Amino acid sequence: MSTDNDAKPTAEPTPAEQAKPAVTTSSPPNIRRKSGGMRFVRYGLIGLVAIAAIVFGAREVISRMTHVYEYDARVMTDHVTISSRVDGVLRDLKVDTGDTVAAGAALAQMDDRVPALELRALQAELAALQTERSQYVARSSMVTQQTDSRYATRLTSIRAERARRGALVAELRLARQEYKRFKSLFDKRVIARSRLDRAESEVSRLASDVRRADAEIASSRGEAQEAQADKAELSVIEQEAALVDFKEAMLRARIARHEALLSYRTIQTPKSGVIDRVFVEEGEFLGEGRRVLMLHDPENTWIEANIKETQVRRLKIGQRVAIDVDAYPDDKFIGRVAKIGGAATSSFALLPTPNPSGNFTKVTQRIPVKITFEQRPRPLAPGMMVEVEIDTRDGG
Repeated sequence: MSTDNDAKPTAEPTPAEQAKPAVTTSSPPNIRRKSGGMRFVRYGLIGLVAIAAIVFGAREVISRMTHVYEYDARVMTDHVTISSRVDGVLRDLKVDTGDTVAAGAALAQMDDRVPALELRALQAELAALQTERSQYVARSSMVTQQTDSRYATRLTSIRAERARRGALVAELRLARQEYKRFKSLFDKRVIARSRLDRAESEVSRLASDVRRADAEIASSRGEAQEAQADKAELSVIEQEAALVDFKEAMLRARIARHEALLSYRTIQTPKSGVIDRVFVEEGEFLGEGRRVLMLHDPENTWIEANIKETQVRRLKIGQRVAIDVDAYPDDKFIGRVAKIGGAATSSFALLPTPNPSGNFTKVTQRIPVKITFEQRPRPLAPGMMVEVEIDTRDGG
């Protein structure tokens, strides 16, 4: 066990060492001033950065409170797919991808030689039917004129004969009364036999005239009936003409169909636009319904932004939208909220996501929002990426 006596004695400084001046380690005054200035600059910069961060953060927070952002929006349009309406060989393709076409312009021409020949054959058949129909019309007109004339003549003759017979009957009645009177006078021997004979002859003549008038009336009636029989022939002619009319109508329908099919062999665009894609080559055989090309109207484009369901409640129709286009960062595009979707995009997915295990992970869904352009410095191609900033302070 050690004691205080066991400790080594401490060496005391010698007189020479005590006589040496003490050495100090303090910095010169100018170095201390420079070090203090550096600290001030450093602290100042840190303060400025902190202030800038606070200002930027506050601005970002305020912006997030008054705006809705979406950085994955796209330019959309209505694509029109033009297909072949008939079978045939593509003879001439008149356009290519990127071409601008006007409404009604011919885009492609299919081989139309056989349909054109068939159409000409049908038109020749129609011309023959029209000639046949003209003949029936002429024959019907002639028969009508003849029968009407004969019938009218016979009717006039019948009326005249009836009038003449009526007069003869009246004269016969009077002659018979005269004969009776003369017979009574002759029996009383008041008049001579010759006077009675003349009265009897007059009765016989008038009776003969009445019978002749009856015969003429009967003859006229027979001729009138023959005229009516000729009208029955006219009815047959009209039935044959009606059959020709039916054939002509059917043939005209076939011609109209062939004309339509022939016109379909010239593939035209229903609207003006830009050709996006061509699916065929010249010389290909195209079946009915085969896609030929696709186009869109560059004036009919809009933005589709899929907004989080948690932010949709802040949106209203008509709110102003600032649009940044990746392809044109220096141009200013302005739009308006035009439509807010009624269903989440996931409801239209081709492959649903079932959850048979019962485990549930909540995923924020997105609602499609349509934004139309209010200011568009230049046309935008469908599919372009854009960023949208919707001002929710705008009441719409």
